[in-house]
Amino acid sequence: MNAMQAPSAYIEGYEKARALDPDLANAYVEHTLIGDPPADAVIEALAAFDQESRHRLVNAAMEGNKEILKEAPDALRAFMDSLEPPPGFFDARKALAGARVFHRNSDMFFVALVLAAVITGFTTGVSKSFYRTGRTTGNLRRLKQNTRHLIEITLPGGLDRNGEGWKLTVRIRLIHAQVRRLLLNSGEWDTAVDGAPLNASHMLLAATGFSAINLQAVRRLGVRPTREESEGFMHIWRYVTWLMGVPEEILFNNEEDAVLAKEIGYLCEPRPRMEAVALAHGVVEAVPDLLRITEPGKRKKLTDLLFRTSRALIGNELADELDYPRQSTFWILPLVRSQRRMQILRSRIMPGAASVDAENFIGLMQRSVYDDMGISYRMPDAVRDTESSRW
Repeated sequence: MNAMQAPSAYIEGYEKARALDPDLANAYVEHTLIGDPPADAVIEALAAFDQESRHRLVNAAMEGNKEILKEAPDALRAFMDSLEPPPGFFDARKALAGARVFHRNSDMFFVALVLAAVITGFTTGVSKSFYRTGRTTGNLRRLKQNTRHLIEITLPGGLDRNGEGWKLTVRIRLIHAQVRRLLLNSGEWDTAVDGAPLNASHMLLAATGFSAINLQAVRRLGVRPTREESEGFMHIWRYVTWLMGVPEEILFNNEEDAVLAKEIGYLCEPRPRMEAVALAHGVVEAVPDLLRITEPGKRKKLTDLLFRTSRALIGNELADELDYPRQSTFWILPLVRSQRRMQILRSRIMPGAASVDAENFIGLMQRSVYDDMGISYRMPDAVRDTESSRW
């Protein structure tokens, strides 16, 4: 890989990243041109079927229905076989410590998810893919999906072959492949400029956000995970990232690796564009809807607090690039930490009070309910959400 081979949007940043870690910079930019060959082959093969048949075949693959799978294309069966992890790749006992710290502090992980991980993720070139689809700006359902996915992968057994976390992860991977195909066939995507839509490098950066950036943010919010808990949380996300189709040659091993990948990736990425601004504001402004706050005064007050907290977590430079309101933040994180300490103290001294951990986790579960019909394997059939069949 050299600058002449890189997508043009990445050339300037690529040269800067090479000065810090040339091997990782090379690998990152190379993978901006790569989608997800196994999943892409499945989507290409399923294109010959109608929506209901695609749903039926993918559902059979997920549920292990061998009789229906006889009707499936070879690519789908090969894809499912490829999801068997190498021996020793995932240790459920190690993951348990990471799940425990998430469950105990689910409210802070939710704040970090929305106001740091998701926001910073959308500052990359991936924002163009999501913006073109119209599926994220102000999209409450997607925010609930992200929350639900985080819950399911941390529940005991969630990442077992038949676990909901495993199925949701693979579903997301296939949806990304379908959207990638739609964008590439739309005639509106320039690979020479932007690389492949929803490419492997963007999936890597998204995973570093949900894992390492999330951990860094919850620490700033006052959570103190042990080393075992931090390693367990990263272990969960390493497996999830692999299930999402990120190749092992760029897959992180631990938090330190993920932080370096994030730094190199963000150096390579073009600076945030108008798509990133729109998506970041859409995420923040969807939170009052998620919390079912409708009164205008309360919505405005909460939105102001959310932008202020997000600015404190992502830093003034990035917040300014995302056109956040100009606000002072020196007091906001200490306030969040002190309020949480008071919440924990009240639960301990008030007889019969429910534990903060349980209340927070139940609240997060309630906020993540977005579909009473279970997991759907239907897929979008148009680039724009407004033009697609229901999925």
